Amino acid sequence: MKQCYPRRLFTKMLGAFLFVFLVISQVIWLCFSLLTHHDTPFERDQRSLQQVQLSSIAAVIAESGPSAVPSIVSQWDPEIQPKVEILSPTTSLPEADDDKCCIPMVVSQRIEDKAGKHYLLMLDYRELDRFDGHDHRSWHDAIHIPTPMMFFAPCLGLFFSLFLAWNVTRPIRQLREGFAKISQGDLTVRLFPSMRRRYDELSLVAKDFDSMVERIDVLVKAREALLHDISHELRTPLARVQLAVGLARQSETNIPQSLDRIDLETERLDRMIGELLTLSRAEHDGIDIDQYFDFIALLEAILLDVRYEAQQPKVDVVAHYDSLKSVTVRGNAELIRRAIENVLRNALRYSARGQVIVVKLEVDRDTLRLTICDSGPGVAEEKISSIFDPFVRLQSSLSGKGYGLGLAIVRKVITAHHGEVSATNRPEGGLKITIRLPRWPE
Repeated sequence: MKQCYPRRLFTKMLGAFLFVFLVISQVIWLCFSLLTHHDTPFERDQRSLQQVQLSSIAAVIAESGPSAVPSIVSQWDPEIQPKVEILSPTTSLPEADDDKCCIPMVVSQRIEDKAGKHYLLMLDYRELDRFDGHDHRSWHDAIHIPTPMMFFAPCLGLFFSLFLAWNVTRPIRQLREGFAKISQGDLTVRLFPSMRRRYDELSLVAKDFDSMVERIDVLVKAREALLHDISHELRTPLARVQLAVGLARQSETNIPQSLDRIDLETERLDRMIGELLTLSRAEHDGIDIDQYFDFIALLEAILLDVRYEAQQPKVDVVAHYDSLKSVTVRGNAELIRRAIENVLRNALRYSARGQVIVVKLEVDRDTLRLTICDSGPGVAEEKISSIFDPFVRLQSSLSGKGYGLGLAIVRKVITAHHGEVSATNRPEGGLKITIRLPRWPE
């Protein structure tokens, strides 16, 4: 049964986008209103009323004099009756209100009647509640948002927020489904083809996801191939052991020969299993690499053993390095020794009588580079990239009876120590293997 999860991320992002949209739209509208202010309908109505009342009283004074003003004012609604003052023309006018966003509470005008007398008419609205703009505005006028926008902005914000939340959470949902398929063993899932047109960080995540799945697929197939090769390699000596047992049972005269064959095949099995254990140990992430040792001292010990083995085929091993210098390396000395020995023994196996194996060590500030060159037949260019794979054996009369695990162990050991190993054919003939390892700072 498919497990359902609440879309908390979608809900959070939707709410966040909607909130930010509304806040930004309000701030933009408020700034626009402050910079380019226009009267609201309420303010325009009050200003028009003030102008009508001022013009009416001024016309009455000009026609009939100040005595006719009370009769006109008494006919108005008490809510809009201002305090009327008729002053001397020499009275100074009140200062104008600089705040254009507010309704003026006092308006004035100079008037001349028929007799030629001059007056100063002032209308005072400060005692009227109607002209208190903050009390009579609607809440959307108070926040500087017109009525049409109050309906349009939330709808637009909701649509915009839904699109953003869906656009961000959709690839996350695809990633979750991809990981679910991987957990079920499906390594064919790929996300980048469906997300490549996003051109953002999420498409890069999808690309890295596909790379991860491809790498896992390669490792799984390599592990399955290794298991198949191990089974095949172990079956051959076991079949010979069974054959030797069968021959021993047929006749007592075959027992000594069969025991020798059984002893030989068991030695081969033991040697192969030992190499497989070394390969598995080198590949495991938990190997102990917290040891510190002198690489030159280790190299001298390895060369001493290899030169002893090289006496019979008459192969000379020449080394170029500073024996008085100390080079400290952090890692597992036993695994490093096994890896270098495998390379040297492989070079010794492919070297003919009288040929030379050259070992050269170059030390930099951060790395050391060990090169081992032989004068053997070399490796075909199309196969040189696969010589570090398990159970890869070259078809040569000098190859002996190895199992194709030596160079595979070398690569696993060097990689586990954060180093590199590579192989190239020498122009003058032979194979050159280069090992690079990080040097521990002095």
